[in-house]
Amino acid sequence: MREFISESAFLRIYIGWETFVENSFVDYLLNEPSILNNRPAKWVNPIDAEHAQKIIIGNQRHMDWSNPEKIRNISKIFFHQGYVFNTSLSAINNDLMDLKTIRNSAAHISSTTTSKLDGLSTRILGTTVSNYTAYKLLFSIDPRSTIPNTTVLDRYLQILDVAAEEIANG
Repeated sequence: MREFISESAFLRIYIGWETFVENSFVDYLLNEPSILNNRPAKWVNPIDAEHAQKIIIGNQRHMDWSNPEKIRNISKIFFHQGYVFNTSLSAINNDLMDLKTIRNSAAHISSTTTSKLDGLSTRILGTTVSNYTAYKLLFSIDPRSTIPNTTVLDRYLQILDVAAEEIANG
């Protein structure tokens, strides 16, 4: 039960991140100011949030807010030099891709997600692991952290927090 609740909570955190990025992107397209009252130079002028969403999606079926590469690419199309999205997401691109691997593993189990999570876990923990779960990885002590007893989840939450602050501040 603890594993299920923890992975579900992680999925909600991940959804919260995607929602934050999407809402920030749309708000900046609508010329809303950042927390520090900055506004980006932008190349489109949607009339409302629905119109902004249609512009973002274009001729695709949907926008993949979990893919930092796609977000960075469209930010460079709509904002001068990608505004804050390009730099903030570029700095944590690998971490975001790792989080997506964990998300996929927590959301559905398949041989593909299991092998990718095992590979990620092995890389992060520095020791070969097999049949790892998102729960086991998230609550493992992260050897990459300089702060003692920091879990993998703690480290990723700190990274997301810093990036969210950069995006919100503009």
